[in-house]
Amino acid sequence: MKFSFRALCCVFALAIVAISSAQADDRVYNDGGSVWAISFIETKPGHFDDYIANLNQIWRRYLDEQKKDGDVMSYKMIPIAFPRDGEPNLMLMVEFKNWAALDRGNEYFDELAERLQGSVDNATQSNIDREELRSLRGGFAGREITFK
Repeated sequence: MKFSFRALCCVFALAIVAISSAQADDRVYNDGGSVWAISFIETKPGHFDDYIANLNQIWRRYLDEQKKDGDVMSYKMIPIAFPRDGEPNLMLMVEFKNWAALDRGNEYFDELAERLQGSVDNATQSNIDREELRSLRGGFAGREITFK
């Protein structure tokens, strides 16, 4: 009795593996794409151009360095047409090579801050100052999928 129960369990386990393998092959998409981090920004009234200038001085430099290191593949700024009051009027999109690029650790980002802004304290202060130009209205990250 024990032998047949074990055999039945093995057959059942193999059937589950075969079914899940068949389901994976039936997918019409690949899920190994790049990772996109998207931020929704509401610029303060009259400060859109000031905020873009700030991005050009700081944000862009960080991303260009991360591109050199192979972590960032691309980045984009997309103004949102016709936002209502309190809604974002700009999307910032950063394409990372993979999820690991988002997990570099404090040492890496501290070194970037010291190299690009003189110190971590300067980088922290510029983040605080940026709040005069904009409000962060949310964001998300997700891995790109493509059709097979």
